[in-house]
Amino acid sequence: MQQIGFPKLKKRDPAPSRLGYKFSRWMLSPFIKKLVFFGMPLVILLLPVFIFLKDQNNKNLVEEIVLDFYRKVIERPEFMLSALSIQGSSDSLNAEIREILGLNFPISSFDLDLADLRNRVLSLPPVETAEVRLEGGSILHVKVKEKVPALLLKDDTGIHVLNKNGDYIRPLLSTEYGSKLPVITGEGAQKAAAEAFILFSALYDKLDEVRGLVLVGGRRWNIVLKSGQVIMLPEKKSEQAVQKILILDKAEKILSRDIAVIDFRLPYRITLRLPENKDGQINSKVIGVSN
Repeated sequence: MQQIGFPKLKKRDPAPSRLGYKFSRWMLSPFIKKLVFFGMPLVILLLPVFIFLKDQNNKNLVEEIVLDFYRKVIERPEFMLSALSIQGSSDSLNAEIREILGLNFPISSFDLDLADLRNRVLSLPPVETAEVRLEGGSILHVKVKEKVPALLLKDDTGIHVLNKNGDYIRPLLSTEYGSKLPVITGEGAQKAAAEAFILFSALYDKLDEVRGLVLVGGRRWNIVLKSGQVIMLPEKKSEQAVQKILILDKAEKILSRDIAVIDFRLPYRITLRLPENKDGQINSKVIGVSN
């Protein structure tokens, strides 16, 4: 009997090829694993949404649904404000604040930007400081501090109310302050208002006799009295000059005499200018003053 032989098969090498090994290692990398298990399903889920939203009508419909849901949440009763409370303001400023805020109640607290509301209130000239907060769950509370009127500025445009630092408050309304506030005038007077306030403070005992201060050349002040007398102050140390004039008046009563101008521009010497005589001549008298 003849034996039938089979050809010997070459044993297959179980080790992967170089390319297959690199591919297997690449698929096992953390980034590819996350991309396959998370990224691809996400793309599959979002692709229909993206296709749906490509249609503008569908996009508008979704926006309306989301907006309607948002309004239903923020307009719940616990988020609604029903009133505006203003503290620390005069009646006129109260009306100005309500006008500049322009709020229609009831309104949701989510529709308000408290920082923007505060900046609006601070933009009003009479307001020095402002605080805006929600109070009691349903009230918008505004607390302000008004600038204190201290001076009246007279210029070509009219008469304006300033605080002691020269900050503008408002134009003078008729005779609301009457003769209670001292007057300053002259080019650049508003910038030098703080110095003028100090001079008026030094003249406190004689304030009823003062008509106002005039800034001359943007450098120094003249005091104009109601009697018509003019006191010319020096450019520097004007407050000390006022104190010396008051001491001199207490001793010599110079402010009660028939004197047109008291020239104190030279601190060590006062020149008194008498009114013109019948011939139109001006007489002056020099008084030495020790410092």
